[in-house]
Amino acid sequence: MNEKTEGAIAILAAFFVLFSALLAPLVSVVIAIVALAALGVYKLWPRG
Repeated sequence: MNEKTEGAIAILAAFFVLFSALLAPLVSVVIAIVALAALGVYKLWPRG
């Protein structure tokens, strides 16, 4: 994944977390943790 795509995904995730925080703070925390974990797994997963 190139840096431009990665940046766009990060910005979209940040907006999603911010808007979900307006509705329910606990949901926002869960979304942020899941998104960070998914990105970490994606970055660290060995590619064939």
